[in-house]
Amino acid sequence: MKTIIKFFSVFLLALMVTACSSEKTPEQVAEKFITAIYKGDLDTVMDLIYFPKEDSKDIDMTTLMKSKMQEALKRGKAFADEHGGFDKVETAPAEYTNDEKTMAKVQAIASFKDNTKKDEKNISLIKVDGKWLIRMKI
Repeated sequence: MKTIIKFFSVFLLALMVTACSSEKTPEQVAEKFITAIYKGDLDTVMDLIYFPKEDSKDIDMTTLMKSKMQEALKRGKAFADEHGGFDKVETAPAEYTNDEKTMAKVQAIASFKDNTKKDEKNISLIKVDGKWLIRMKI
């Protein structure tokens, strides 16, 4: 009985440590980003995009990107709806593009309920303040 209790305790501790981990992987962020696009979740998409501080001198980049992303999300949601709805995202392991492992590219495949698959190539990510974000090329 003690063995069962010890096993259960270790299992719960491991579960808590992984669930409470604040740092996500590039693959998880890319998956969340693609899922949000095909579900039309603008707030999640905007939360996952990296906005460099130095770019915000003359133009409010957040507002500009939000208006561009609204159109992209409409197209993404329409594509998902045409194919029976969004199903899931599968990602390949991240390819780090610098020695510090603060920049990465992730390959992903979005799957839809009618078995259509869409290849999402070279999703660029950057790690800022311990958090992975999508690096958009504007």
